[in-house]
Parts: sequence; C-alpha cells; structure tokens
Amino acid sequence: MSRYRIRWAASAIFAGRLALAVVCGLAILPAMTLVVEAQSRRAPSERELTAKVMEAFNALRASNDGSGRDRLKNVLREVTQSNYHHLTINAYLNAAQSFERRRDVATASELFADAARTRAAREGGNDAATLWFEYARFLERTNQYEAGIPVAREARRIMRAQYGANSPQDIAGGDILATVLTNNGAVASGLNLSEEIYLNARKALGDREPLTWRTENNYAEALRMVGHPDVAATIDEPLLRKRIAHYGIGSIQALVSASNLALNHLAMGNEAETLKALDLQKRAAATLADPRSEHVAQADVWISYTKAYFHPDRRLGNADLEAMARVKDWNGAPDILRIMTAQLAADQFEMRGDTDRALALRVDSYQRSQATIAKQHPMTFNALLGIAMTRMKRGDRETLATFKDVEQQSFRWMLREVGTAGNRYVAETMRKLADDILHEFGRYALQEPAAAQAYAEAVTRWKTMEDGDRTLLRLTADRLPDDTTRTLAQTVLRLSGQQQELLSSGKIDNDAREVLAQLQQARQALAARMGEKAPSDLKLPTIEDRLEHTDALIDFFVSGRQNRVTPIDPKPQMRLQAVIHRNGKTPALVDLGPLDNFLGADVTSSDRNKAFRRLYDTLLGPLKPQLADVKRLFLVPDSELYSLPFAMLQDAGGRYLDEIYDTRIMTRADALFFADRDTKLAAGSKALLVGGLDYAGAASQLPSTKTEIDTVAADLKKRDLKVTMLSGDGIGEPAIRNDAKSASLIHLATHGFYKTASDRTDALWRSGLVASRPNLSRPPQRDDNDGVLYAHELMNWDLSSADLVVLSACQTALGDPSRVGSVRGLPTALAIAGARRSLLTLWEVADDGTANFMARFYQVLADDDLDYASALRKVRIEAMHGKIKAAEDPSVWAAFVFFES
Repeated sequence: MSRYRIRWAASAIFAGRLALAVVCGLAILPAMTLVVEAQSRRAPSERELTAKVMEAFNALRASNDGSGRDRLKNVLREVTQSNYHHLTINAYLNAAQSFERRRDVATASELFADAARTRAAREGGNDAATLWFEYARFLERTNQYEAGIPVAREARRIMRAQYGANSPQDIAGGDILATVLTNNGAVASGLNLSEEIYLNARKALGDREPLTWRTENNYAEALRMVGHPDVAATIDEPLLRKRIAHYGIGSIQALVSASNLALNHLAMGNEAETLKALDLQKRAAATLADPRSEHVAQADVWISYTKAYFHPDRRLGNADLEAMARVKDWNGAPDILRIMTAQLAADQFEMRGDTDRALALRVDSYQRSQATIAKQHPMTFNALLGIAMTRMKRGDRETLATFKDVEQQSFRWMLREVGTAGNRYVAETMRKLADDILHEFGRYALQEPAAAQAYAEAVTRWKTMEDGDRTLLRLTADRLPDDTTRTLAQTVLRLSGQQQELLSSGKIDNDAREVLAQLQQARQALAARMGEKAPSDLKLPTIEDRLEHTDALIDFFVSGRQNRVTPIDPKPQMRLQAVIHRNGKTPALVDLGPLDNFLGADVTSSDRNKAFRRLYDTLLGPLKPQLADVKRLFLVPDSELYSLPFAMLQDAGGRYLDEIYDTRIMTRADALFFADRDTKLAAGSKALLVGGLDYAGAASQLPSTKTEIDTVAADLKKRDLKVTMLSGDGIGEPAIRNDAKSASLIHLATHGFYKTASDRTDALWRSGLVASRPNLSRPPQRDDNDGVLYAHELMNWDLSSADLVVLSACQTALGDPSRVGSVRGLPTALAIAGARRSLLTLWEVADDGTANFMARFYQVLADDDLDYASALRKVRIEAMHGKIKAAEDPSVWAAFVFFES
C-alpha cells in the first residue's frame, strides 16, 4: 500500500543482528579457495556453503534467464539442511530482498515462504525473530494482507518470546500485526490491537521514543480510516509537533504527520485548518529538496482537491478537471489521494451530465480501494455506494444489483467484525454507513417498485442486526430432542440477543467482549451437541406466507443519512418510511414524511383528540390503499415510535385504533412467526406474582400492589395455574430470579423507572425495577443484593419459559431510541432474556386505575378463555367506554402497551 506511512529500517530494532556486510544482496567473506576433493559423504562446512551462496548470487546477476534463479534456489535448499541457522536465515533474507528490489514479488514471496518452513525459522532464536519480522513487513509492503496475518502473528509471538512483553521488538511486531489485520478488513481486531500497542508503547517506552510515535501514527491512521478523524486529530496534532522538534520540518516524518492532520480536518469539514496543514506539508516537501521526490506535486494536488471539495457548487475548468481525473493513474501518489480525486472528478462530471466518465471514475475508485485499502472496509463500501448512486441517476439495469451488493457485503462484514472482535469506533462507523446505504437504497426503492422486496429484506436485517440464523434457531429450539440441547439453544438465543443490543448501541467494552466470547463458545457447544439431531426439514418462512389474507404487517423504518453528500449540503432530515407486507403480495414502500411530524403528541393536552386524529391521518392515512380489507394489523415501530401510544390514534369518525383493527405491536417483524405460540393461560403452568414489597423507606410504599396480586392470584387459580407469590421484606433479585426461571406468567407490581440521559450512562443502567430494601443512592452496578434490578442485569436472566411478563409499574415501556431498532430499556432486556410477550407502561399511571385495569385483564383471561392480546384489546375497549372504574381516561388505558418479541 502506498498510503503515507513511516517505515523504520529493520536495523533500528535489530541492530547488530546481521553481522556480515551485505553487498548486492550477498554476505561476503574473505576470499577463499574452494577445495575440490572427494568429500561426498562429509557435510559441507559453513565456509563452503557460504561460498556456494556467493557463486549462486554471481550467477544470478550474470544470467538473463531463469538458470541463475534456479541455481540459487538449489543452494538455498542445501543450506537449509545444515545446522547453520544464522547463515540459512541471512541467505534467504538477502535472496528474497534481492528479488523484491528487482520487482519480482512472486519469487520473493516464494523465497520468504520457503524460509518460514525451515528448521532455522523454528529454532533460530533472534535470527528467526528477524526473519518473521521481515517477512511480515514484506507482506505488508506488497499488500498481501491476508497472507500477512498468520505471519505477523507468528512474528509477534517469537519476538515476545525472545525479547519479552512490551519490549521494543514486541511492540514493533504488534504494530505490524495491527496494520495487516486492519488492511485485510479485520478492522475491529486491528483497531483493538493498534490501540493496545499504542497505549503499551507510551507506558513502556515513553513519549519521547520514535517507536512510540510510530504506534501513535498508525493508531491515528486506523481511526481516520474507519471514520473517526476527530479522535485521530487529537493524536496527530501533538505528534506533528514532536516530529518537527525531533527531525526538523524537512523530514519525511514531519511531512507524513502534516498530511495526516490535513486529512483529519478534511474529513471533519474544516477547510481553513485543512489548507493550513497542507501548507505545512508542502513546506516539508520543499525542504526535503529531493529532486526525485514527487512530494511537492502531491501537496499541490491535495490543495487543489481541498479547494474543489469544499466548494462542490463551483465547476472546475476543463483543464483542471482533466488533471484531477488523471491523478488516479499517478503511480507515485498515495492510494488515498488517487481514490479521493477520482471520486471528486466523478462528482464534477456528473454536474456536467457526463455520467459515463463519472461511472468509470467511481469504478476505478472502488477497485483501487479493494486492492489497496481492503476488499471489505467502510471506505470500500462507500466507494461501491457511490457506484450505485451514479447508476441510479443513469437508470442503469445494474442499479438494484449494486445496491444489494453493497448492502449485503457491509452487513456480512458488520456481523463478522463487530460481532466477533468488537470495537466501539467500528460499531459507530458501521451504523452511520448502514444509515447512508439504506437511505439511498430506500430512495431508489421509492422510485423503482421492483426494488421494494430487496429493500424490505434489508430493512429487516438491519433492524434486527441478524441474518435469520437466530430466528431459525428459535423455530428449531422446541423440536430439539433433549433438555440439555434445548437449554444450550436458549443460551445461544439469549447471548445472540445481547449481541444485537451491543451492535445497535455501539457500547463495546470488556463486558461486551465477554458476551461475544461466551456466544462463540455456546454456538460451538450447540453445534457439537446437535450434530444429526437438528431438524433438517425446517426453513425460514417469509412474512407474507405467515400472514392471513385479512392481515397486514407494517414495518416502520426511520431513514436518514448520517454523512452529508457534500460539505455544503444540509444534513438530510430523518424520514419515516413504512414497509407494508400482505399475504401473496410484494412488499410496498411508502414514504410518510419527516420523522418530526410524528413526535411530540401530548396525551395530557386538552386538544389531544385533535392531535391523535392528525397522527392517524399522517401515519396510517397514506397507507389506506395497502390496508384495504385488513382486520388484523401488526405494527413494528422503529426508534422514537416505540414511545408513541398507538392505542390513542383516532380516525375521522372518532374510532380508536383498537376499535378499527385487531392491533398487535411487535418488536421485530419475525416475531410474527411465534405470534400463535402459547397465547393463553395454561392449566398446570407456573405463575409468579410479586407485589407488596417493603422498600424500607428508600421508596414510597405501594400497599395496593399486595391487593393487586391477591386478586390476580384468585383469577389464575380458576384456570388451575400453580401460583407463587412474593411479598414483604427480603424479596430481592435472587428470589425473584429463581422463581421466574420456570414461570410461564410473571407479574411484577412495584416501582419502575427510566431516567433520560444526562451523562454517558448506558440506557440499560438507567432503567429497571425496584425490589425489597433497594439501595438507590449509589451509581448503578452489578449487584444481586442491592434491591435494584437494572435492565442490564435483567437481560442475563433466563425467561425462556415466560409466555407473558407484566410489569405493573411506571414507565417500564420507555427507553432510549435505538439507532438500529427496538427501544433500549426494559423492553429490550425482557426480549433478550427470552420473554415472548410483555405488558408495560409508557408513563406514570394512578394506582386505582392501574389496579382496576389489571384486575379486569386477568378476569377476562380467566373467564373468557381469550388469548393475551385479545383480552387486552377487550379490556381497553371497555375502559374507553367507561366500563372500568377510574380507568376511563386515555391516560390510563393508553398507557399500557403490549409487545410481542
């Protein structure tokens, strides 16, 4: 890769390791006379082998055919049979580097690979460390990143063994490994290691050591390449000052750091600071005064690029545009410059209507990014997205295939990268890129109906952060042959849910990495145990196939670019889309308008009926053609829509949503596949009721909750459920968790909470439930005995037996809107823990209204033999018409939301 990087000579780290002087790639010994005698049975001496190597190199220089190369290889093979490890390694290193200088990368690669297989490479001590280090550097230099990963790992292992952890050699090896990982598309792993090496170098070597600066340079570059120039700038700016002070302005080190700082400011949208850094880069290039150098010319191109980039509304002159377009063919220029100038020139040609030239430049940019950055990398995906957008403008037949390609490539990469190694910066970058891809894909699907099916599938993938495997496992779990295998399957499902939460939140820390490691282990154990036991006839159904003819499923999706198309464009508004699924039909896509139009309705307002009628008109009115003849309506909210009380929506005639449709709210579209499972109270099953807890003064007592669970227990016993009740003092998390594990119905009547963000505390630590004797005065933490059940703790529970969890508490349905889907709080935690359904509240509700509403809900379940969703609908309609005391106001009956997961 020819991006700007600083390479240090191997001699800087391995000084003195090569004791022989090297001339033309050959270790020269004092002149000797080769004694030719009949010594066929005696092993050649080191002097004799050295002479043979020298002769082979002389023959190589003299020959124009392959005979010299073949002779050298034969001699090298003979050397490997000896015990002269120092000679073996130096002979191979000199030979490989000689062919690299000849630009014969294939032969150099072959020689390095042969050397790595020798006994000397395994037993050669420090010389072996030198070999592996140089081999790794060679593969990095020649962009052989995939092959470079195992080599760099072995190099680091040997150097650590030879020189010790956090020695200069160990740090150097780790830095190379981080680079080849990142450049091979293993960005999360590479970035994690690069950060580790950078921090270790600062600690072990100090801030004045050039090797430390090298690790800073590479860590900052890795951050910049995954879209975090703001963080990179905090490293690059002081590094530039240190390098100028140490090496002077006329140094390649100063030039590189100035260029890196310019790239940071360019990506952050700061024109003045970009040009300031580029001016410094040009001064450094001029001071170097190397007549063979192209550094000054490169700085001039960067300056021209920057001026054009920040003013995309200005047309370049024809000569300037052609010069910009030719930069891609400039072999001496950094690849990042060749990629970015090609993209800018493509923008300019599109402005002129020349989409043929624009497309050719975008294809070149994409191919170069694949070859020199990585085949799977955010920068490469962004280049492919540019191709899709240009093809959309042209109306090309390949447009849909290109959008599908970039969406599916990036999705698979996301699952691999963030789902295995995990890195907070990569997670954030991937979410932004996904928003950009889906925004443009959605624009295309709105104008081209044939793309709606593929776009709907993409929306489902990104909202769940899954590729269908978890859903298929859920469908499989109940058919597994034994309890142990089923338990393992439930563990994989729970950990997969936690993985989804981590991916959607971007909260990648040590706890998150532990979850990812546990998931890998559980998956391996399940695969080993299932073997031939797995049902082979099970396939993932489609949503359309599972819907009845009078059903419709609306999958809402918030779409919006996170990155501006150009520096002067306003950031696009977030818009709400609806993907409508019907039996036997292709999904339909409707753009409903800016997301802000659907937010802010106040349930306590005096004109709330007017507000919610307007919401009905704007949210469901545009879908009237698609909802013809619909009786049962499945809704899958997104982002802030999870906080919307759908039950309060009214049509022009004043009918509420539950009076118009049999409405069901789901946290994900594939919850439809499980909607008909375990839907009613089942005789003989276990129910857990918790209420009347003693808060010991830490929270206000709720005496009515004891009456509430007594009433509920009486109704459940009518249907022969086995009821366990927990009340009073000493009812902490362990007691509730133990009894909840096997319960099919769980009812918790206590205090609930959700605190809006005021700092960086995660949403799952800002929402939860209160048990007996809570300690509410300290920051949230893992503690089974603190009397506070945080959502973060709850998602580790096993609620896979729970058909319904009722949280008869305030604000239990609230949480932070997710960048990907669902709502980050108790609803997420319950679904991850395995609960199939949950009945929660959107706001604080008066005790009397809550108790009466809940009592009637359980009475209907017991007496009318209805399923859970139908019972709630019946009770809500009764409350609407004033048939439930203290519950007739919408502030009571609309507060309850029923989620199916």
